[in-house]
Amino acid sequence: MATAVPRSRLASWREGALEDVLEGRELGAVWLTLLAVTCACAALYGGVFGSWHGPRLALFVAVKFPLVLLATAALTLPFNWTLAVATRAPLTFRQVAVLTFLTLALASTVVASLAPVAWLFVRSAPPPGDAARTAHNLLYLMHTAIVGGAGMASVALLRGALARRGEAGARAARAIRLWVVTFALVGGEVAWALRPFVGSVYYRVEFLRDDALHGNVYEFIATDIVPHLTGRTRPKGGCP
Repeated sequence: MATAVPRSRLASWREGALEDVLEGRELGAVWLTLLAVTCACAALYGGVFGSWHGPRLALFVAVKFPLVLLATAALTLPFNWTLAVATRAPLTFRQVAVLTFLTLALASTVVASLAPVAWLFVRSAPPPGDAARTAHNLLYLMHTAIVGGAGMASVALLRGALARRGEAGARAARAIRLWVVTFALVGGEVAWALRPFVGSVYYRVEFLRDDALHGNVYEFIATDIVPHLTGRTRPKGGCP
């Protein structure tokens, strides 16, 4: 006789929160729960994120990584609402706000689950120094891939759950599919402004850089990390 496969805790939590949001039930309480989950999980991964440079930067990043997600949510919310209206998703502004945080909470849960794996790579890397630029670049790309992958996975999970809820859910799913682009673009720039995260092999550890608004993350990857890893190195880079 076939037996039902129990859903994971993450799936059960997601489905329950999603049901509350779509029904408009206790949105304030749901939002506070999602906020707490996002901050706690992001702080956990942030500690690993900054631990290559020691406990001081680990503490800084444990504070800054949740700030990146909260700032990204605040900055993308108006566009997310616009997309929901454009796709005729039956969502109020408050529902869009809570769904935005549900996306971030799911992503934060995923990165927190991967924190032990990231920590092993960080502990295996050579210590920071002039000769450790390659290690810095590889760690930076690893963290970027983990965070970006978690974001895409959270959007995919949410889309799938919404798509199973009839036409109204399908419209909401179409809107959320477009949110991933805004999260990536805005989140990357917010993280760049709040650097360092991995920590530079050239500069001292500090909470924020004096040149926080100079350049952008995509330029850094294209003109610093990629040339170095492919042998077309520059003498010195910004090193988030």
